[in-house]
Amino acid sequence: MIFEVLSSTIFGAISLKAYLSKSGEGNDSKKLNKIFALTGLNVKDGSRTLTTQLLKKKNYEWGTEYRYRIPLGRSFEDYVSKQKAIESGLNTRSVKVEFKDLKTLKLDRNIVQNIKGLYTKKLSSQKEIELSYDGILKVRVYNESLPSKIPWTEELLRQNTWSVAIGMNRTETIYHDFDKRKHLIIAGSTGFGKSVIMKSIITSLILSKPDDVSFSLVDLKGGPAFARFKNCKQVVNFGTDMKEAAVILKDVQEQMNRNYKKIVDGGFEDVSEAGVKKRHFLIVDEAADLVDDGKSMDILTDIVRKGRGAGYYVIYATQYPSAQAISMQIKRNIPARLCFVLDSSSASMTVLDKVGAENLPEIPGRGIYKEVKQTTLQTPFMSNDLIKQLIQPYIVNKEEKKVETPKRETRANTFKLEETRLS
Repeated sequence: MIFEVLSSTIFGAISLKAYLSKSGEGNDSKKLNKIFALTGLNVKDGSRTLTTQLLKKKNYEWGTEYRYRIPLGRSFEDYVSKQKAIESGLNTRSVKVEFKDLKTLKLDRNIVQNIKGLYTKKLSSQKEIELSYDGILKVRVYNESLPSKIPWTEELLRQNTWSVAIGMNRTETIYHDFDKRKHLIIAGSTGFGKSVIMKSIITSLILSKPDDVSFSLVDLKGGPAFARFKNCKQVVNFGTDMKEAAVILKDVQEQMNRNYKKIVDGGFEDVSEAGVKKRHFLIVDEAADLVDDGKSMDILTDIVRKGRGAGYYVIYATQYPSAQAISMQIKRNIPARLCFVLDSSSASMTVLDKVGAENLPEIPGRGIYKEVKQTTLQTPFMSNDLIKQLIQPYIVNKEEKKVETPKRETRANTFKLEETRLS
């Protein structure tokens, strides 16, 4: 009886606090209005103050979306530049207990400890926000942050497809389908996940399409990211310096042109229509180093432009995104982008055509994936030990060969069109 009275009293107190909180005290919308004012986002127009006007608020299981009309004189970029201040303001140390939280508590003799645990969890949880704009400013406030690490598992594989898991947002796993979006730009400051996701992509493609995929790997940082793959049977070219890169690019271009001609001469638009099963991936890590080699950049641009139809797909990675490193021709032909944290809004604009990457939390694997729309996600982490285990069945003894003299008649990346309707 005493236990029931005690628990009822405690629940009543918590419920009252939740009601008061819900009725306005500690409400995020009030916090946001105050943050907008204190960070200078309101606009003075003579004696009037033009504020960020709340139009709609909608609650979801993951949190709340607020829609605002921004005042004249302010741009979306102004709000993005204040994103860290907005997020910090929402994470002040206050506790908001809601009725749905109470449902998780067990009515047993440990009720006091359970309540303390709920309080501690609410106190330590960190909210994250996403900003977007389509004429209306949308501020999504998530009740919990994305996990800071998501281990890769074989459940993420899509067997016998060209789709690769890029990461997870708060509601789903995001896949990049290379047969729909042929190429991919990957950018981000060093140490935040660029190499990890490239190794994950290579491993996933080997596992899902072992007989149909081939690679040309160019690592202009000296080879540490890709060295573990060079003896895989699927890897036909491996280079670690500018000289080797130039030869590999020329070889891939020649192979691409031969296969492209066969496809076009057969009356087909691309490899999918022609029924060609094989795909070749040219992956260049630190592609910015090629900028000073005009001939190599011209070849790479040609591969990006024509490779879509021929089944030659490019992953273009750099930690130094600039207008020179990612030319307009490259950007026009590679609409899909994966961007980790960057040091400036201008670098973000270069990669995503939007600001925002500079405001990502400094968490390895946290990135923005842009296809038609963009989403913030956490890329899966695949350890080097796991990669070694997974690719072991595909390691072969390769004779030391110079990339300058490839034997094209036995090249694994040459498409066998006689197996298709082009025969």
